[in-house]
Amino acid sequence: MDPFPLEPYRSARLLYRAPEDNPTDDAFFQALYADPSIGSMASPALQRPLSTKERKELRTKIEAMMFMSVMICIIPDEGSDKEPETIGVISLKQEAPVLAHNRTNEFGIAIARQYQDKGYGPEAISWLLDWSFLTAGLHRIELNVYEWNERAQKVYQKLGFVPEGRRRECLWKNGRWWDCIHMGILAHEWEARKKATDSSNAD
Repeated sequence: MDPFPLEPYRSARLLYRAPEDNPTDDAFFQALYADPSIGSMASPALQRPLSTKERKELRTKIEAMMFMSVMICIIPDEGSDKEPETIGVISLKQEAPVLAHNRTNEFGIAIARQYQDKGYGPEAISWLLDWSFLTAGLHRIELNVYEWNERAQKVYQKLGFVPEGRRRECLWKNGRWWDCIHMGILAHEWEARKKATDSSNAD
């Protein structure tokens, strides 16, 4: 891997950029947070309709908590005059200053429903792990995933995240209790997985 890529904020099909305070990004966030299926998978919060004002306040609150947050965009075909199309957000939560020396951050991702099941999620997460370990010098990335989100659990485990524990029946949803599963991956585990993948692809 080139240690100093000329285009560090992109992967095979995707471009990663900072969120902007403009009507386009605001409209995207509004649509993302208004989709109940996105909220259901990304948050254990009580699902209820949110007003435009509440969604704007939610965006501000979330962005204030982030160590790094980028918009996930599809790179247009070569020669196309189209702008990159925004499809989601991927972020690392800011740790408290007294915990920063542990070099551990929690990550989250949300992709608009119409762009799911196309491999964009794993691609964006892989880019984030590269950035986290190679650029930001982090040691560990962790996450919480909810028992009902089986698809995400499979994706995370395929990428090398290890289940480390679960809070049993701590979430109430659709008339029953669910577990919250804690997962993590270490820098050396991600490096080993990438080397194994590169070796397998070379054979």
